[in-house]
Amino acid sequence: MALEPLGLVVGEAVNVEIMFTANRPPQVGEYILVEYPRTNCYENMECSYVLGIVEASLIGNPMMNNLSVKPDHVEKALQFGADRHIYMVGKARLLSWVEPLAREKVLYAPKYPPMPGAKVYRADDRILQEVFSCKENKCIPIGRLVNHPNVKVNIDVNAIMSRHLAILAVTGAGKSNTVGVLLDRIAENLGGTALVIDMHNEYGNIAGEKTKILAPRLNPVSLSIWEYYSLLGLDEKASKQRMYFAKAYDEVTKDKDYLKHPEEFIPKLREILEKYTTNKNYASDKRSIIDVINKLDDLVRRYGGTVLSPEAPINIETYVEPGKINVLQLGSVDEDVADAVTYHYLNSLLLKRKEYVTSGGRSGYPVPILIAIEEAHILIPRDRKTLTKGVAARIAREGRKFGVGLTLVSQRPKNIDEDALSQTNNKIILKLVSPEDLKYVQRASETLSNELLQMLPALNVGEAVLLGMMIPIPAIVKIDKHKHKSKGSDIDAVKEWSRYNNGVKQKRDENELDGYDDFIMT
Repeated sequence: MALEPLGLVVGEAVNVEIMFTANRPPQVGEYILVEYPRTNCYENMECSYVLGIVEASLIGNPMMNNLSVKPDHVEKALQFGADRHIYMVGKARLLSWVEPLAREKVLYAPKYPPMPGAKVYRADDRILQEVFSCKENKCIPIGRLVNHPNVKVNIDVNAIMSRHLAILAVTGAGKSNTVGVLLDRIAENLGGTALVIDMHNEYGNIAGEKTKILAPRLNPVSLSIWEYYSLLGLDEKASKQRMYFAKAYDEVTKDKDYLKHPEEFIPKLREILEKYTTNKNYASDKRSIIDVINKLDDLVRRYGGTVLSPEAPINIETYVEPGKINVLQLGSVDEDVADAVTYHYLNSLLLKRKEYVTSGGRSGYPVPILIAIEEAHILIPRDRKTLTKGVAARIAREGRKFGVGLTLVSQRPKNIDEDALSQTNNKIILKLVSPEDLKYVQRASETLSNELLQMLPALNVGEAVLLGMMIPIPAIVKIDKHKHKSKGSDIDAVKEWSRYNNGVKQKRDENELDGYDDFIMT
């Protein structure tokens, strides 16, 4: 195997990090091979190299290292050959012995550092192709290594399902494209099932023919009392209003046949609440009961027949279709309703998956499902309670046992609940700029080093740092382009103005011509 020499180990090395001189500027994110004396490293396997990733690149000159040097002094130094004294140094994190990583996909770190003067090589593409390949039918391609563009990167979908995922980026960095590539290939390559919580109706054609669009429609009889509290705006402070609504809800649902007549559910709730207003025992709380009735009427005016529809399916398995990327479009509703609808879908799927597993497949939702929550900082916020926040926490803790995976997508990581974010052991982090976001993401990630953190503001559009069990080693990847059109990009305002103005002008001209014809004819 002919390797490209890069440099030599210098200074005091440790088993996790080295400094090395280089014959050219080392590229941040580039992989290197560090030569070790041949040894038995793993289960009688002979090893000679450790794989590392460059996390910092330095260029200096001992003749020009003083910040007070004047420009003319630098020019004179260059005239006398100071450029011959330029040195290049790389800092790299040591990841694993190459042989067990490439052959067995086992990450096995060295227990001792290399010797000073040990040779450093650029990692051969063939070795990296073996490292990032996936022979089992559980992976999908996501992109190519930024500094080794001949190397395709595959990610383990089982690891995403069991250990969850966060996709984080500033607006315009390629977040929607990444979600599109991930879910489209899960459907196309693996026949997988997903539910996308689409807050702004961006993913209408995410997987082509394997996309199923879901309107935010709920059957009144399928909603829990907590969902009604959210839809009605009955927070914890409205204790009396909650109490009377709960009494009415219990009266309606104690009838075993209430599921057969969903069109009567809300009218019966209102009828019972009206009776409470004439009950002498509740006279002191009449104002609170009337307030509940008004809120119920307002709910019906706003969402009756649209979000709340007696014709909507009752059972989750009849509308979240296996083998499809199901897109729940919530762009037409406010955040409180979006929260209640999302909670209903997530809670129902988790319960139905539990039912399927515990019943041995006799009932429940028949396939594992990946749930992707776009704008996760809205539905799973850091500083307030939501219904979705509670059920997402349960999925993060229990979902792997029942085949429910969770993907959080956001451009504002600092506003996501920290416990939820820390439960996503896999990360795809595109460009992030805000210092608060960067620190927050690092706190929620066990494997994001300071050096990789510093790289995030400098990433180009579509480039991402990948971390976690879904990938053998940390990687900087250029994400593939999603083949289906997404609405995640910004609106071209100038183009829209031009289209509108041209259309108005054309209509005006046509109207003027029509008037002129009428004038000639008279």
